[in-house]
Amino acid sequence: MTNELDGQYQVSSTSSYQGPLEMKADGVTHIRHGKTERRDAANCLWTSTFTILSENEVEMISVADPTDADSDFSLLRPDGSPSRQPVTYRTVLKLARKGDKIQMTGQIEYGGNVTFITLRRIDV
Repeated sequence: MTNELDGQYQVSSTSSYQGPLEMKADGVTHIRHGKTERRDAANCLWTSTFTILSENEVEMISVADPTDADSDFSLLRPDGSPSRQPVTYRTVLKLARKGDKIQMTGQIEYGGNVTFITLRRIDV
């Protein structure tokens, strides 16, 4: 069973975070059957599911697990303090399609920060 979102995507983000932790979540991921798993530049494991809600909306649920990440890497707790525990992020992304091109954009609010995220399909 394939999913219409299946493909390779460039993940890019910008954040309102102004603290000392370096954000390293950007990279390339491959969605298969509405799911993806990848390691970012800090070796943090990201496991995500994508569910199409409508013609122009996709729910994304991502779990970031820093267990095996670089020793100086942390995620943020809801209060904004550093954590080495897994964190779950949920958001609804806007879905734009033109032919085989797909782009999902949105924002994640967590730990007092706002992160704008874009996933752009690159394998077409």
